[in-house]
Amino acid sequence: IVAVMFFMLAFRSRVFSPLNASRPKIANERLAKKQKKRPSWTPPAIVFPLVWISMGFLRALSTMLVFAQTGVVTHPAILALVAHLSIGDTWNSINNVEKKLGVAAVGVLFVVGSAYNVVYQYYKVVPTAGYVIAPLAVWLTIATTLVWGIWCINTPREPLYPTK
Repeated sequence: IVAVMFFMLAFRSRVFSPLNASRPKIANERLAKKQKKRPSWTPPAIVFPLVWISMGFLRALSTMLVFAQTGVVTHPAILALVAHLSIGDTWNSINNVEKKLGVAAVGVLFVVGSAYNVVYQYYKVVPTAGYVIAPLAVWLTIATTLVWGIWCINTPREPLYPTK
């Protein structure tokens, strides 16, 4: 039961979000590219779901390692992951639904910061779990650079703070 819960949390955290935290669809990428410029090094659209599916498995596996060590679902390390997922779902709403490039650029810093916190917290409990979840922080570092790059090349630049 716990394993199923961790897999659901890792793959479908937005189900629990009070915000619309939907992800962009690959089919809509042509329109999205017309609406906002992207850096030349932006990965193809198909890369994103493949990476996120991989990250879901790594999150679930590493969380199971922490749970196996602690026996506690509400361990602070696991709660760090829950906080990270909540921050990420909020960011998805800002970036993908509201399309606020400036606010998303600032918000992604919280997403990547919370990912590094998860890696650290998991590593403190079970070093292997920290290593298993570490690709999440690496990927989010790349994604953060991409988000800031998108914000920089789209003019006029949107403000870095909410205006409404």
